[in-house]
Amino acid sequence: MRAVARVISTRVLPFIASASLASNIVIFGVVYKYRHMGVEAILGQTTSSIFPFACALLWPILWVAARTYASANSVVLFDALQRSKTEYEDMADIDEFDVDALPPTKDVRVGIRDVVAHMRWMWTMCDHRNLSRSSNLAETLGAITVICSIDKEGTIAEPVCTPEQIVVPDEQDYAVLDLAEPDLAEPQSGFIADIGWQRFLPVLRPLALACAHDSGVCAMAPNSAHRRARALRGPTATQTACLCRVARGVGFTSSDLANYHVERVAMVTAPKRSASFVATVVRTTDAQSLHVLSDGNVELILGACLDYFDGTRVCALDDRTVAMYYALYLNALQQDLQCLAYAYRPLRLPPNVEWLFDSSSKVPARVELRVDDEDESQDQVVDDEFGSVDLPAHLTQAARLAQLRAKPRVTDTSGDVDYSPDMLTHLATEENLLRDAVTEQIFLGLITFTYEPKTDVCDFIEDLDIAGIRFVYFSASGGRQSKSFADRLGLETDWNTCILLSSADGAQDIGYVEDHDIKARLPRGIHNIREHLRDVDDIPLQVSLFAECTPSATREMIEIFQENGEVVCCMGSALAANTLTFAVCDLAVGVEPIPHFNRAKDVLLDHENDGSMSTPGALVTQYALGAALTCIPCPLFLQHDTSLYTLMQVVSEARWMVGCMQQAGLLLLLACVSLALVNLIAAWCLLPALPGFMAMWVLWIAVPVLSATLLFVPHDESIMSTMPLKNHAHVSDMSRFSVYAVIRMAPVVALTLVVYTSALQSMLPLSPPLHSLSSTFSRLDWLHLTQDQQWALLGAQTYAMVAFVFHAICVSSTMMQRTRTLVEFVPVRNKVWVCGSFACLALTFAFAALLLAFGRVRVDRVPWYTYAVAFAGPL
Repeated sequence: MRAVARVISTRVLPFIASASLASNIVIFGVVYKYRHMGVEAILGQTTSSIFPFACALLWPILWVAARTYASANSVVLFDALQRSKTEYEDMADIDEFDVDALPPTKDVRVGIRDVVAHMRWMWTMCDHRNLSRSSNLAETLGAITVICSIDKEGTIAEPVCTPEQIVVPDEQDYAVLDLAEPDLAEPQSGFIADIGWQRFLPVLRPLALACAHDSGVCAMAPNSAHRRARALRGPTATQTACLCRVARGVGFTSSDLANYHVERVAMVTAPKRSASFVATVVRTTDAQSLHVLSDGNVELILGACLDYFDGTRVCALDDRTVAMYYALYLNALQQDLQCLAYAYRPLRLPPNVEWLFDSSSKVPARVELRVDDEDESQDQVVDDEFGSVDLPAHLTQAARLAQLRAKPRVTDTSGDVDYSPDMLTHLATEENLLRDAVTEQIFLGLITFTYEPKTDVCDFIEDLDIAGIRFVYFSASGGRQSKSFADRLGLETDWNTCILLSSADGAQDIGYVEDHDIKARLPRGIHNIREHLRDVDDIPLQVSLFAECTPSATREMIEIFQENGEVVCCMGSALAANTLTFAVCDLAVGVEPIPHFNRAKDVLLDHENDGSMSTPGALVTQYALGAALTCIPCPLFLQHDTSLYTLMQVVSEARWMVGCMQQAGLLLLLACVSLALVNLIAAWCLLPALPGFMAMWVLWIAVPVLSATLLFVPHDESIMSTMPLKNHAHVSDMSRFSVYAVIRMAPVVALTLVVYTSALQSMLPLSPPLHSLSSTFSRLDWLHLTQDQQWALLGAQTYAMVAFVFHAICVSSTMMQRTRTLVEFVPVRNKVWVCGSFACLALTFAFAALLLAFGRVRVDRVPWYTYAVAFAGPL
């Protein structure tokens, strides 16, 4: 609209003004009779020609009102979709397996009262929640070309890792057991997909016991990912996932856990490696024996183990076996998987040392392990059937045995205890005893975890492509890890699909590891993107995956998108430091990463506040306060359980509303230009222009009413199958647009002039021929006309005004759908347009009747073909 208004104000208006001024000068010099009235003849007639443009000064108010209505409609619809608990469904006539099928929607309707109430609130209050004024909400939503995600956990993926595989020892090798997909309909279904997995039950039982003690057999849905109920959680994401499903699958229940009593829980850390594992000391209620169950970082667990259990016997954990599990661990990290290792040790203590464990303390003990592996030259290369593995020095069997030899010897020869009284005296404290107890463990196996995409995310990304919107994922992980998760999202991960935004560490560091990425010569580092776009190709504007992203690099890449005409919508976690990135984007959407983080247990919330940030009410937790500060630049906020299709449906509605606004604005502009051309051509024909009050009636009342009805055209879902324009290509072909505008409005101008001249000829006394009309009105001023001539001129101008309004109604009926004919989209479907058209025409007829009621206008002398041209011509 701005481009069209700029063309009209810089080209059309000067042309009409200069043409009118030139023609009036010629008319005054050649045919005008009264020489002393030059100012009125020249400037007055020129002003009459361009007066319709002066009437357009009121339209910015109408445009602001339309923008406010569209923004209010988007906000009300967004809130209604989030409150609705129904599922998104495909339309009845669409095949869900069709690749070009339109995205599913919810059958949610917003009431006009709610929209008007929100409009009034936006006008009278500070819109701090949706930033509708500063963000141009509806226009930005309708113009989005890129949707990017700057976070993974809780945004496009579940906030908690999901167990994927269990790796258990199998004699000299290992077995990988794939966990079955959760089946909410059958909670008791098998949790392992492999056939014959029951033969691994001997080794699965101690591992499941560790899971049961670590997570507890909680009351949550067993087949849904959730966090641990216990307060102690490790620093890694895997140590927050609840593994009650594994414990239930093996057969452990809450009653089984009643046979064990937790004596002490310790967080074992290695500060130099930023790694940890949790050790739980439990006592059986019958045999009064102690056991240490550990889970956590794979390297630390392997370094603390001397043996492994394969289900039948305890075997020595030699270098080949450690290298096998270590290689598996490294490969899992490359595939964007998280790993937890599990170990076990029976702890035999004399009966008089229970005081060493403070079982009454609810604070976990802190134990630090010393890992001396800073010298990489001591790493050992171990060969196995899959290749060679660089085994860290502290994981070698020699290093682990050296730690064992450095410990004090057991002086009790009975063999019934692991610690003699002399050793306990030497250890002295609980921390020293725990530090010693977490060594010499028996390795049980691994569990791998993955971040699963949220429900509908993969389908959402696929449907964005149909809508002409590109999805971009900014990942802080490396290239391989990012590609693994992108593959689960359904993004392309082959050739030319991932760009690293981190800077190279050295001249030989190209960053890319795949051969096809190296041959493609993809740019490395954010500082090389602009140069690559300028000198090579536009691949950085086409890929959907960026890896090794820092917040500053992400912001700069978003700015590059905007420099190249993209309208960027950014989604990110409300609990991450994303404020600056949100502020850079054209539109930011904060996402609630975990459910109900605004709900406090000891605060009674209002019944309308469900604990979400998007609902009105006080911020009752520190998380909610932090999210509110982070999401200051965000006009929209998604709740945790809200489908991303909510955003797509709001985008669809905004596209339609913006298209309706553009058509309404075009109708106003074309009506203004058409009325100005009617006055200009009338001046060229030596006839008076339409008076100013008629122009004001047309451009301030009739046409604005018609334009307003275009905002209520029924929504068409096919709008999401059209491609949005770039931000620098608002009107890509102005010449073609101009031709279409001329074709659309030329009949209106021509037919209005025909009605004007034929009505004027028939109403004048003696009905002079057409060629004498010019000579009659070109030589005389209004004040020198007879009363009959004045009334005839007013009557003809009134007929022209009525014809112009009727023609505008007909033209407005063709502007409801840009891509469909009147047969495919019948205008009467827009009930508001039908009522508005009748009201507009009735008011115009009433206004015309009022003008002609007290004059001597010979309406009966107007011929039939004048009415035919006025009312049948547009049809």
